[in-house]
Amino acid sequence: MALALAVGFVLAGCEPTDPNAATASSGSRTSGKAEAPGVGDADMVTAFSATRGPNQGLVDLKFKLARRPAVGEPVEIDLQLIPAVELERLFARFQVADGLQIVSGAESEHFEHPAKGTPVAHRMTVTAKSDGIFYVTAVVLADSDKESVARTFSFPLIAGQGLLEQPAAAPAAASVADPKRASANP
Repeated sequence: MALALAVGFVLAGCEPTDPNAATASSGSRTSGKAEAPGVGDADMVTAFSATRGPNQGLVDLKFKLARRPAVGEPVEIDLQLIPAVELERLFARFQVADGLQIVSGAESEHFEHPAKGTPVAHRMTVTAKSDGIFYVTAVVLADSDKESVARTFSFPLIAGQGLLEQPAAAPAAASVADPKRASANP
């Protein structure tokens, strides 16, 4: 039940309510500034990070899909890296799970002196090779005047039909496969 609710939440977050909103965002830039329409974009979803500790808040990552991924068709993902403190440098590298392929945008630009609280934009394109739920992982490197921190984020992409329901395993097959159980029951 909890898994179904979580998948439903992810589905709700991964599809923009305005199909034209995804096209307003721009590609990668080295200036460290995002255009004003992207700053307050309500369709952006915050990526998950398991990073704990005092450095967890140096930077956040948000994403938005242009549309739900279809198998074999490229889909653009608009991303925003949002520094929570003044940084010297900011950079992100993206990886995808088996079943997805990065077409473009596997690495962001190297942003120099991105302003605190001002999103920097990056765009990547992926293609799903099959139906399923796949994860995109981002390793974000943030250098401040005091330290260098790597923070890992991830977010799911539901491609095509997602996961198809699996048939329930037959309970009788387990007792036949276990010879000890089969001989214990006369």
